[in-house]
Order: sequence, then structure tokens, then C-alpha cells
Amino acid sequence: MAEDDEDPDTELSSSRTIRREDNSLGRLLTLSDGIFAIAMTLLALDLRVPDLSHPTEHELLKQLGNQSASYLSFAVSFYVVATYWIRHRQLMRSVVTSHPVLIRDTLLLLLIVAAMPFFAGLLGRYGSQPIALALYAAANVLALLSLMALNHDVERLGLTGDAEPDDYAHRAQTWLTLAVFALTIPAAFLLRRHGPWFLILLAVPNRFASLRRLFTRRSGASARP
Repeated sequence: MAEDDEDPDTELSSSRTIRREDNSLGRLLTLSDGIFAIAMTLLALDLRVPDLSHPTEHELLKQLGNQSASYLSFAVSFYVVATYWIRHRQLMRSVVTSHPVLIRDTLLLLLIVAAMPFFAGLLGRYGSQPIALALYAAANVLALLSLMALNHDVERLGLTGDAEPDDYAHRAQTWLTLAVFALTIPAAFLLRRHGPWFLILLAVPNRFASLRRLFTRRSGASARP
């Protein structure tokens, strides 16, 4: 037998191993997308249609206005969870193999994401109470820390193969978002019932990342001969 001939049993075993690894990673991504989708859908359950027997336009507008906190909570929470999904997708698309640590980190992130409708409902109903906003912010701090741990372990374990490492704009966006939520906790007790409006600052990290990527593209284009 020639030296370069491969053992059929070895080749079959290797093929099965690759399929198992690919299937494991695929199932993890499917689970992640499913939980993100369910969490984003459940956020809408806290939006209530006013129950009025004989409504007038004024009464209907008044009742809708009374639920403005729920609308703000829904909009902010949907944006936040969608940002986590986008960030997770950007990270995972470079991953080429599964690992127990990867599964552990992902499940920790999904645990917090799955509970996000609870914290959003708490914020929507009791947003004037500082503790409600503080708990909401703390849950998001934990979500961001788990996302950062996932990113760190993916790089530490070399799960991305030859893919490019995470860029500066994405890292900066995550850190800035973490800073906003961390500052929201003391702001909740300082601003009291106006505390939820502090979350508008979440637009800053996303804007920073967009400007950073735009600057990088222009710099790269100007550097070409």
C-alpha cells in the first residue's frame, strides 16, 4: 500500500468528528437566534390596549399617554436586545469550531437575554421607582460582561481560525454601552422619576461606532495610491 493512501476508517472517523463539531456549533447558533427572537417578541406583551367602554378621543389619548413609560421601555429594550443579537452575530460568524467554554459563555448570555422581558416590564410599570431602573441597568451590565467574556474566550481559545480579530469600533461600542448602563444605576437614584430618560445616552455608543467605521473606511481609501 502507498504511503500517501489514507486509512478509510480514519477518514470516516475524521469526517464524523467534523460533522459533530459543525452540528454542535450550528445548534448553538440556532438556540441563540431562537432565544433572542422570543425575548424580542415577549417585550411587546407589556404593551396594553386601553380598556375603555365608551372612549372619546380625549380619553383614549389620555390613556395612551399614561402608558408612555411602557412604550419607552419597549423601544429601549428592543433596541438593546437587538444590539446584543447583532454583536453576538458579528462575533460568532468568525467562529469555526465549538468548545465547552463557548457553550457556557453563550448560555450565560442567553440566560440574561431570556429574562430581559421581565426587567423591561418592571421598568415600564415602575420606572418612576429608582430600584426598577437600577435593576434593569444591572441586568444589562451583566449581559454586556457575559458578551465581553464570550469575546475574550473566543480569542483566547483560538476558535476563529484565520479570521480577522474583533475590530476596535465593536470593542469601543461595547465598552461605551457598558459605561452608560453602569452610570444609569446611580443616575436612577439621583434623577428619581426622570431616571429612565438617561437611557437615551445609549444612542451615543452606536453613533460612535458608526463614525469610527466611516473614518476608518475613508482613511483606508485615502491611503490607496
